[in-house]
Formats: sequence, C-alpha cells, structure tokens
Amino acid sequence: MMNRIQVVLVRPGDGANVGAVCRAMKTMGVTQLAIAGPCSLDIGRVRTLAVHAFDIFESSRSFKTLEDAVEGSVLSAGITRRRGRFRKYTSFTPEQFIRQVGPVRKGTISLVFGNEEHGLTYKELKSCDTAVHIPSSDLFPSLNLSHAVQVILYILRTSRTDGSLFTPVSRMELEDLSNHVAGRLEDIGFFTLTGKQDMKQFFREIFARSHLSSTEVERLHKVFTKIERLKVHRTGLDKPGNDPYSEKK
Repeated sequence: MMNRIQVVLVRPGDGANVGAVCRAMKTMGVTQLAIAGPCSLDIGRVRTLAVHAFDIFESSRSFKTLEDAVEGSVLSAGITRRRGRFRKYTSFTPEQFIRQVGPVRKGTISLVFGNEEHGLTYKELKSCDTAVHIPSSDLFPSLNLSHAVQVILYILRTSRTDGSLFTPVSRMELEDLSNHVAGRLEDIGFFTLTGKQDMKQFFREIFARSHLSSTEVERLHKVFTKIERLKVHRTGLDKPGNDPYSEKK
C-alpha cells in the first residue's frame, strides 16, 4: 500500500518542517509528496532537515490548489485535530481510518496536512473525503507537522490491510452521484430554502468512504431517478379520479 500513498502539504511555511516530513516519509517507504497552494520555502532548510531524503522534495509536485492535488486520488483524508459542527460529520482515529483504506487495493490515497500554524481551513477540509485525527493530550494537543506525518504513516505501514482486489470509482463519478442525489431530493421538495449543499457534502463523504463500485453507482443513480419519477406519478394520482387504488363507488 505504501507506494500508493501521497502526502499533501497545504501552504507549508517552514522549509525545515518540509525537510523533516521528507525524512519521515522515506523511513516509511512513501515517496509521493505534493505541495498545494502558495508557499515560499528556504530550500537550504529543506535540505538540512531532509538529510538523505532530499530526493523526496526534489521529485515533489506543486499544485495551485488542494483540489488539483487530490483530483486523481480514490480517497483523500484531511488530518486535523479540530472537530465540530462546521468541520466533518465524522473524524476517524488512524486505526479506524485503516478500516476505510483496507479494501482499496488500487489507486492513490492522499493524506492531507495543513499549514503548521493554522492547520486545514474549513474549505480545505471540505475538499477532502474524510477527516482523521490523532488522539492527543488536552494539555498540548498539537503535533509537529513531521510528527503527525510519521504517526499516520507508521500506523498504515504496520497495519494489516487484507481484502479482495477492489478499485473504487473516481472522484468525478462520486461528485456526479452526489449532485444527482441532491438534485433529485430538491426536485421532490426535500429541501426548504437551504440545506442542499450541506446534504450534498454529507452524501459525498459517505459515498467516498463506502468505496462504491461502478455497478453500485449506476444502481444508485437509477434509484434516485425513480424517486423523482414517483413524485411526478403521485402528483398525477392526487388529482380527483386519478388514483387506481381508490375504492370505486
């Protein structure tokens, strides 16, 4: 699995931290590093802390946005200690996250880490499929960036991920399915003035964690299309004299 892990650093501020991340990655056999968003790094500090892992930084890829960095991933996890109403509906411990990635035997899995000072913003976390937190003491809950990377990668490396060969659908297909579900719910009057976007995000996260196959996605599309058609059908039946199940007088 480790050759399919991509570490994504969002707006990193200190070259020393990035160098330490490279070192942590290489010790766990992970070589894919992506840097998302604007940043200005002191390459000398990267090199000093990376030591013999500087090649990880040299082969890293840069992206303008986090969305671009995780676009080709089958699953992306935002690593954040912050939890609450306006974050993710569910946040997993690293051990729980293993159960999510276990069945995924193909495709890139992105681990997303925020800026050292501020972490991941609400918008950045929203771009991830799920959230992962590392349980820590309330007295001092924040981990150094490279320490957080090391902890997550160590647990992934040492955990069993047995399972049948399985390739989940793409992020684009999941986005399309989420839009379809939210759209059909809107058509039948499920939403009032607000709530569609929040519900779409809710379904999007559930679908991403479920590792849906193409067949399952196709079936869900059909289910929600049928739900919309049932509403149209019932609307016609509600008119006087149109209900075939009513008692005939």
